[in-house]
Amino acid sequence: MATARALAGKHVRPLGVVLLCACLALPAHARRMEAVTFPSLDRDANGNALELRAMLLLPPGSPPDAGRPAIIALHGCGGMYSRRAGHERQLAERMALRADPLLRDGYAVLFVDSFGPRGLGEVCTIRSGARTIRAATRRLDALGALTYLASRKDVARDRIALIGWSHGGSAVLQAVDTGDRAVAAFARREQAPFFRAAVAFYPGCASPLAAGARYRPGAPTRIYIGDLDDWTPAATCVALGRTMAARGEDLRVTTYADSYHAFDSPTGKIVLRRDVPNGVHPGQGVHVGPNPVARAAANASARAFLRERLLP
Repeated sequence: MATARALAGKHVRPLGVVLLCACLALPAHARRMEAVTFPSLDRDANGNALELRAMLLLPPGSPPDAGRPAIIALHGCGGMYSRRAGHERQLAERMALRADPLLRDGYAVLFVDSFGPRGLGEVCTIRSGARTIRAATRRLDALGALTYLASRKDVARDRIALIGWSHGGSAVLQAVDTGDRAVAAFARREQAPFFRAAVAFYPGCASPLAAGARYRPGAPTRIYIGDLDDWTPAATCVALGRTMAARGEDLRVTTYADSYHAFDSPTGKIVLRRDVPNGVHPGQGVHVGPNPVARAAANASARAFLRERLLP
């Protein structure tokens, strides 16, 4: 059974069958989806704003007069689309299932495709040094998504959070860094609200840690990662959590025993991916797959954090 430890925060007790039942999938027809486009703050080869594609999932019913709170969701290195033949332009089941609890809580959820507009479907199998799409690149997509959602009348512009998994989790940490020049400039604009909260599942924490005092999270941030993660190691995030706690920053890290990368996966089993060249032991593959107890505990903690930050 998994156990959890929180740094700079309360200890988390794993939750059992009750929360697992609460995470059952919504019927497909209950997910209202809109295909949308908007510009990233990034530029294409011609110097024009890169046009992003995204899927907006909406909960049932009409939004309140002040608009719904919303969450921007950043996919991992495998992309956000289904890998089933004939369904390649549909949201991957693993993404839709992760969105279901958020929809039940009343949020609009915007999944942003960072790969397709840049000509890629996935980057998991590309060596880190050879990747053309990095977490720092995707921070500009997150800021573009924030601007887009804030412009919608059905969204509460001052109640928007950011969540990401793996490569997307690393992008979350970059997007909230007000020590970064582009992020700081965005945050200073009076007409552009900033993220109310940020959640990163098993991100790479090396860059924020290496930045030292230059890394300044501009929104309360929570990181969830498995102790056994051999893709993005927990130790680096633990060190980042301690550094932030010492500085009084609202960034907290929770680790889960007996848990690998993608421990919150709603489907599948633990496997060794030998096609991934990166990780703690380059060239030897990485373990990925769910730990149901850790998944339930992390999801409960993240949802409670988001409710505290986004709901009246």
